[in-house]
Amino acid sequence: MQDHHKHEKGLKYHEDYQWPESGTEKECPKCNNALELQKNEPTFFGKPWWCGRCQWQFSEEDLSENSVSD
Repeated sequence: MQDHHKHEKGLKYHEDYQWPESGTEKECPKCNNALELQKNEPTFFGKPWWCGRCQWQFSEEDLSENSVSD
């Protein structure tokens, strides 16, 4: 039998994403739809911004670039 290990607090794959303040609003650079700001929970593994229409995640770094690749 294998010995499995579980991390109680979960793991973030990229812990140093800049997380904007709650209430911040931004638009999707692909479709101009309003982005959803995700909660910065210890068990959330994605980027801060989510576009429901495009099904795409964005970081602050992604949004600060002049162009976003398709």
